[in-house]
Amino acid sequence: MSEFQNNPRPEDDSKNTELPFEEIPSSDGSAPQQPLTIKIPPRKPVVTWVLLGITILVYVAQVLSESLLGADLPLAAGAKFGPFIDQYHQWWRLITPVFLHGSITHILFNMYALYAIGPDLEIFYGHRDFLLFYLITGFAGNVLSYIASPMTYSVGASTALFGMIAAQGFLIYKNKKLFRNYRRAIYNILLIIFINLMLGLNSGIDNWGHLGGLIAGTIISFLSGPIVEVRVNRDQNGLELFDSVSKKSRYMAYFMTTLFFIVAAITL
Repeated sequence: MSEFQNNPRPEDDSKNTELPFEEIPSSDGSAPQQPLTIKIPPRKPVVTWVLLGITILVYVAQVLSESLLGADLPLAAGAKFGPFIDQYHQWWRLITPVFLHGSITHILFNMYALYAIGPDLEIFYGHRDFLLFYLITGFAGNVLSYIASPMTYSVGASTALFGMIAAQGFLIYKNKKLFRNYRRAIYNILLIIFINLMLGLNSGIDNWGHLGGLIAGTIISFLSGPIVEVRVNRDQNGLELFDSVSKKSRYMAYFMTTLFFIVAAITL
C-alpha cells in the first residue's frame, strides 16, 4: 500500500498517569480537602512494539531474499494478488500483506505512523483488543482491494493504519471531555485522511486498501470505540479512568465486521 502520512498526536491528557484536581475548601471553613487524582492504569504498548518488530524483521527477510536469491520470496508468497486467491485459494494473501512492504520509504512511513498512533490506542483498547483491531482492519482493506482491484499486487500496513486513524478520531469524539481542542484534533484527522486519499489517486498506490481499512475502522469504532468514565479506586486512594464499553459489545462489533468482509471476499 502507499506511504501513510501521520499527523502529530493531538494535545491531550491521556499521557498522564495522574490527573490532579485542585484543593477544594470545605463548607464549614475547616482545612481544605486533600486533592484527588485520576489514575490511568499503566499499560506498556507491548503489542505495538511486537507489530513493529515483526514487520521490520519481515522486511529484513525480504531484502535478504532479494539480495541472496535474486527474488523477494516473502512478497511473492504473501502479497495480495487476486488470481492466486481465486485459482489457488491462497486466502492468507488477505492478511499477510499487512506485514510486507515494497520499499524502505514505504516501511519507514508506515512504521512511523504505527509508532505514533499505536501506543495511545493500545492504552485505551487494551492489548488484545488493539491487536484484533489492527488485524481486522488490515484484513478488511485487503478484501476491498481484492474485490475492486484484483489484478494488482498490494502490500503494506496502511490498510490497518487507516483503520487506526479512524479509531483515533472516534476516540477523541467519544471522549472529548478528556481532550483539549478536540474539534481541531478531529478536523486535523479528517484533513489527513482526505490528503492521503487524494495522494492515493496516483498510480502505484492501492487506494481501495486504504478505503477498506478506513471503513472497517469506522464501523468498529462507531459501534464499540472506548468510552472513558471515572470510578473510585479505593485501593489507590483516588479515581481512575476505565472503558465503559463491554467486551461483549466490542467483540460483537469485531465479529460482525469480520464476517461482513469474509462474505464480501467470497461472494463478490
